[in-house]
Amino acid sequence: MATGESPRPVAKLEHDVPGRVRVRLGREHRSPERMGPLERRLARHPAVGGVETNPRTGSILVTGAAGAPLREALEEFFELVQEEGPERLPEVGVQVAVDLVKRVDGQLAHVTGGRLSLRWLVPAVFVTFGVRQLLAQGLTVGAVPWYVLVYYGIDSFLKLYPEYAPGPGRGRSRTSGRVSLAGG
Repeated sequence: MATGESPRPVAKLEHDVPGRVRVRLGREHRSPERMGPLERRLARHPAVGGVETNPRTGSILVTGAAGAPLREALEEFFELVQEEGPERLPEVGVQVAVDLVKRVDGQLAHVTGGRLSLRWLVPAVFVTFGVRQLLAQGLTVGAVPWYVLVYYGIDSFLKLYPEYAPGPGRGRSRTSGRVSLAGG
């Protein structure tokens, strides 16, 4: 960077597809005086085929070489910030939840010397609350009926211990008519 030049502006990556990248500048950089020189400098880059700017919205659309060269050209001019968009939010949220459960399960196993884990504790808590609800309220349908809690307990057990879940080759024995939890 030459002396007198301002530091690279922060730009949020809006979308990135082969041959086309859109970034959005923060409000402090959204003026024709700031965006004009950026547009001209970007247009001179060998990987860039075209640049369209909109000072009102701070949008800069850059077209050119497909793939990494175009993205690298933008990274030379901007400090790119890529946020997780709404389409990846469920995936990110699930990963955060899974990591949290794994940490809690590891701490529980460490504290109890490996005698307890969430794989056992979660279903046991649901079944315990279900039985408690059944004893306290009977078979009435209350705010959370006993059978829902028992269902959650059994369902979470089968999801946490998939080796016991019914599936192909498991379930009812052809000879006895009983459900086999051990499989086969």
